[in-house]
Amino acid sequence: MKICFLYTPKQPVSKCQYNANVWKSFSNVQLLPHLGMAYLAALLRDKGYEVSLIEANALNLNKEHIIKKLFVLRPDYVLYTCITDIFQDTLSWVREIKKEYSKQVIVGGPHMGIYPKETLTHECIDYGVVGDGWETLPELLDALKHKRNLTNVKGIVYREHGRIILTEARSTTVNLEDVPFPARDLLPNEKYNLATSKAKPITVMITALGCPFKCSYCASGKYLRLRPVEHIVAEVEECINKYGIREIEFYDETFTLNKNKMKLFLDLIEEKNLKFYWTVRTRVDRVDKELLGRMAKNGCIRINFGIESGDEDVLKAINRKTSLVNIKNTVRWSKEAGISTFGFFMIGLPQDTKESIEKTLKFMIELDLDFMQLTKFTLFPNTEMYEDYKRKTGNDFWRDYTLEKTTLDYFKRDYSKITEEELDKYFERAYRMFYFRPKFIWQKLLALKSFSEFKRLTSGALVLLKH
Repeated sequence: MKICFLYTPKQPVSKCQYNANVWKSFSNVQLLPHLGMAYLAALLRDKGYEVSLIEANALNLNKEHIIKKLFVLRPDYVLYTCITDIFQDTLSWVREIKKEYSKQVIVGGPHMGIYPKETLTHECIDYGVVGDGWETLPELLDALKHKRNLTNVKGIVYREHGRIILTEARSTTVNLEDVPFPARDLLPNEKYNLATSKAKPITVMITALGCPFKCSYCASGKYLRLRPVEHIVAEVEECINKYGIREIEFYDETFTLNKNKMKLFLDLIEEKNLKFYWTVRTRVDRVDKELLGRMAKNGCIRINFGIESGDEDVLKAINRKTSLVNIKNTVRWSKEAGISTFGFFMIGLPQDTKESIEKTLKFMIELDLDFMQLTKFTLFPNTEMYEDYKRKTGNDFWRDYTLEKTTLDYFKRDYSKITEEELDKYFERAYRMFYFRPKFIWQKLLALKSFSEFKRLTSGALVLLKH
């Protein structure tokens, strides 16, 4: 049986979280691989399937290119992934491609786990994998291959005689170390880049799934699964030695969650003399001076911190459990260690006022971060805040969006005290305040290592200036 994973073209960042200029800028300056597909491709290949992967996004393929490739590859099933806020973009590609290449379609991804039946109302989708695909996808394909009854396959949704059937949920039992490394040989690794990256080729890695913290706005699973450090380092070695990767972005929610495991990770890459640049995402309360020093010594070039707000009351209300003093100290320690700092912020939270937003913008500048990303807070499904919103209002925008009863153009922040027009003004002001500071511009010009790096940074800046 032939299987083809298809990552659709022109995958945008979320429109509802940015204004038009910043949305365009971020969509143009960041391009990273889809690890979920590469993981499942490796898994199916190990089970004897003939697997291909069309990375239409990185290769900038149009519909005609994709159709041509499909007719050359001749897969029996075409597999897609769906993310909630770009679901309609993905759906439009699935529809158009299936008109030309009519083989059956299987869809997975985070969105399928939230609105499985709603997703299957679209005739272009034949089957859905609900939740993790490690066990479910191979079982589904095996059942289809041998024409067995699908009701016995846990964690799927499908249509039968006009009815949409959702089978019993599957509990998560797979250990991450039992899953093969992603099939990076199927990916155009040389195409991936970030405006903030230091070297190419670049890739991403996942060392854990889920998050033990309970921030009320976040949809990350609370069930935490960790990979053994030895397993992580083995994948790093493969990336470097087999694929020539020079920079790795660790995409975990909190990479430094366990400081003892971090120290073992650093011990192993020192012992194996692994030379590569790497970046992480973490919380300000999960690092200290000593750890930051060792991270910098072993190639860590940037830390992405979830800072979110510059108002203590707002941080407390969203269950962030951190303080402004802690944030300031950790950012300072990181810079002293020689690690670049990137801060994520949000405005427009239900608890936000004009005063709290002003505090956030002021704090953002005070921290003197190397980079920042500001988003307009958006209520997403499968979060504590969205469930509370649904109970209070009876509205479920993302369900209606999945059913194509509405579009992102009609998304309303009726939970915010700040109007959309006011948010846009704060948004524009924040990006200009931060990225057009003389100090920032001078530091970045001094740090430039190549003309391509200059082009990436200036293209983003020019888009911001167009408003």
